[in-house]
Amino acid sequence: MPPDAPAPSMPQSSPPIKLLKQIAAYRTSQCIRAVVELGIPRLLEQGPRPANELARVANAHPELLSRVLDHLVNEEVFGRDEDGRYFNLPASRFLVPGHTHSLHPWVTFELDPLYWRAWERLAEQLRTNKPAFELAHGRSFFAWLAEDDAARKRFDDEMRAISKAMGGVVVGHLRFREGTTIVDVGGGDGSLLAQVLVRNPGTKGLLFELPRADDTLDPLFKELMADDRASLEHGSFFEKTPSNGDAYIFSRVFHDFDDEVVQQILANTRAVMKGHERLFVVDIMRDPFKPKPGESAQDILMLVLLGGRERTPEEFSELFASSGFATVSVTPTESPLSILEFCRSAEDPKQKFCA
Repeated sequence: MPPDAPAPSMPQSSPPIKLLKQIAAYRTSQCIRAVVELGIPRLLEQGPRPANELARVANAHPELLSRVLDHLVNEEVFGRDEDGRYFNLPASRFLVPGHTHSLHPWVTFELDPLYWRAWERLAEQLRTNKPAFELAHGRSFFAWLAEDDAARKRFDDEMRAISKAMGGVVVGHLRFREGTTIVDVGGGDGSLLAQVLVRNPGTKGLLFELPRADDTLDPLFKELMADDRASLEHGSFFEKTPSNGDAYIFSRVFHDFDDEVVQQILANTRAVMKGHERLFVVDIMRDPFKPKPGESAQDILMLVLLGGRERTPEEFSELFASSGFATVSVTPTESPLSILEFCRSAEDPKQKFCA
């Protein structure tokens, strides 16, 4: 370097602690996945236990298990008493299967290697515009689930847990008159529709979903079927939407897809609507000015797995308007989900609102 050359600039401060934690966050999440797989949170529901006893029951190495548990104690997932015994904290109780609003299905779905490996291809997705899951596994997310029973069960379990946790809040904002026929399009196991029907006496419901080999349905939905208040129709919303409904619900469906695919689904739906019907979208709504915790992370998850996206209410309204729907209302809820209500736009331009 010439004598008169300026000295290289040096960092004025150390890297921000928050950034370091964000880079290393995967370490803790994978420790959580490991102890959930070993059943540790469930074992600790029986009371405080030392690492060697937990290791014996879980068929694990005592010293290695204690190191992982010590890290999770530091992260305030578990507790440890003066005798070195580990115990559940309020946080870790949500990792116990069957606990109210358990996050156990979330861990087994989100942190499974099948999904984890998709994230390895995110940079390639940014270059090619092809979903990272497809790049990693050679087929689309739902095509994989159709052929992998274990993966489909993990997915169904997580969707059911979300419906149970958030559905109770959402259904309080979904009110229908007696005699209304409600169609839940792509409604999974029927758990959300069952809650809607219970909250709205005198209504009937139709669950429209792809056929499944095990065809597991929510127990409450089965009861409503036995009472002739609910029915099931198999089919794909890419091909059609059932007719003769008064209200159509799409819960956490459209965020799976890009705009072109959503418009295809909407075209099928509009074709069976005569004018009096309403369409309800239940989904996370992004707010670019007041982002909610985890909102953008959910958007990137949709990107990686499916090439989908979370949208703002304005983006939904514009997208639906291009498919012949008018926005009736936007209703935030106490959960991360909001409800958008749409109706079929009038064919007559002189008519100001819905047909």
